[in-house]
Amino acid sequence: MSLSVKRVTADEVEVTFVDEPGDATTLSVVIGPRIGLNPIGTAFTSVPGTSSRALTLRMRSDLRFSYVFVRDGERVPDPFNPPPRFSECAVERFSGASVAVLPDAAPLPWLEQAERLPPPVLESAVLGDERRIWVSMPPSNERALPFVIHLDGTPDHSAPSVRDALVQAGQIRPCAVVLVEQLQRDEELLCNPAFSQLLVEELLPWLHQRYPLSRDPRDVALAGESFGGLCAAWTALHHPTTFGNAILQSPSCGYHPDSGWGLAELQRRAPVPTLMADFLAADTAPIRIFHDVGELESSLTHSRWLDLVLTGKGYDTRYREFAGGHDYAWWRGLFADALQWCFPLEA
Repeated sequence: MSLSVKRVTADEVEVTFVDEPGDATTLSVVIGPRIGLNPIGTAFTSVPGTSSRALTLRMRSDLRFSYVFVRDGERVPDPFNPPPRFSECAVERFSGASVAVLPDAAPLPWLEQAERLPPPVLESAVLGDERRIWVSMPPSNERALPFVIHLDGTPDHSAPSVRDALVQAGQIRPCAVVLVEQLQRDEELLCNPAFSQLLVEELLPWLHQRYPLSRDPRDVALAGESFGGLCAAWTALHHPTTFGNAILQSPSCGYHPDSGWGLAELQRRAPVPTLMADFLAADTAPIRIFHDVGELESSLTHSRWLDLVLTGKGYDTRYREFAGGHDYAWWRGLFADALQWCFPLEA
């Protein structure tokens, strides 16, 4: 990483971002309008004696975050810190971003190894002539492979390579990765019974006709980030005989169809979010839940609420908070932890 990082206290650093000569530049960070206490949007200033521009911010030394520069309204990656592999993703505001990894950030070794592997060969197909499905199979002689269905799929998604790194190191059972394209994610992923029905009644039979996949729900995981994490949890709860595992990465679990997303709106109306209400109302389902969220996310309170609900209902769940925000820079690597939890090597 070409950022200039200077430690100023035991747990804080000053980070200097530098842009090429040219038009005025501002910084946009995927995690939100702030990095810690730093408001984002301050213009870069000229560097004396050079034609470059720079911006210095003081922040926690354990952060990892995605960011882009904004020039005349256009988002561009840091020219001195190109986007890493797997930076292209389904949500435009996350896609093609540079990543900053500060000195005390927790390591993501499986992501680093996955980034060095050659791209996996993915088979693509069309489901119902409308939705692309990419299936990545591991080298294996097993006839009933466990598998994870990952929402918000793209052709060069990081999940297959993270899987490959773990399998090669003997950390997990060989498992298939199924990547599902979203056509209208703002509708499909918001606790939508029709989309959940598509997964259970159309996608699963389609997969079993073509691939040697396990029919044991304990071998099946549904994964997603943000809206996808909300969908994964809600679908697994309502279809536990299909999905025995749910992987929720920064899930949008504050969602309620009758309120906005802002904190003031939630406080004024005080609805119980759909996901919490449904888990509270239902009998404890035979599903295991991996759940992570960033310490800098506005949804952190809702994730903690969900974890309290799941723990109180007796679910087998693993919950983790990471030093960052609503950000693929963390999700890509922590997905390895989720796979290790869902599909460990059998003793």
